[in-house]
Amino acid sequence: MKSTLAVLALGLFALVVQGALARAIAPPWCPDLAWLVVVGIGLRWPGFLSGFVISALLGFAMDSVSGSLVGQHAVLRIFSYLAAAIASRQLDLSGGIPIALLTLALSVAYGFGIVSTRAIFLGPEPLLVEVLALAVAQGFVHMVCVGPIVGLVDRIVNRFADEELSRRGSLALGYSSYPGRGRS
Repeated sequence: MKSTLAVLALGLFALVVQGALARAIAPPWCPDLAWLVVVGIGLRWPGFLSGFVISALLGFAMDSVSGSLVGQHAVLRIFSYLAAAIASRQLDLSGGIPIALLTLALSVAYGFGIVSTRAIFLGPEPLLVEVLALAVAQGFVHMVCVGPIVGLVDRIVNRFADEELSRRGSLALGYSSYPGRGRS
C-alpha cells in the first residue's frame, strides 16, 4: 500500500513538474514525465492489477489538467502500461538501450494514439508528416529522460517491497500452510 501511494505521488509530482516545464520548453522537447512514470510502472511494478489502476489514475489526472478529451490520456496510458508490462515480462530489457528503444516505440505509438482519438471524435488532421516528426522528436526526448524516471520507480518498489513482504507473511507463491493446497 505504501509503495502504491508513493508511486502515485511520484506520478502526480511528475505531472506538476511537467506543467512547469511546459511553460518554458516547447511541446515536442518537453518530456511527458507522468507518462514516463507509467512506463516505469509497467517495467518495474510487481503487481499487474495495482499497476493498471495507478496508470488509469495518472491518466485521468492528465486528462483533468490538459483539457483534452475526457479519458483520452487515461486509455492511452493504460495501453502504454500494458505494452510496457508485457514487454518487460517477455523481453530481456536489462540495460538502458533496450528500455530507451522501447520508450521510443511507445512514445511514437502514444503520439499516433492521440492523433487517432482526436480524429475519431473531432475530425481528421491532414498533417501526418508533421505529426510523425513531432512524435519522433518527443520519442527521442523520452529516450533521454526514461532512465532516471524508471530508476525512481524501481527505488520506490525496492524501498517498500521488504516492508510489504514482511506484513504479508513468509510464504512464497505456490506454498500453502493448509494441507492439500500447494506444496507444504
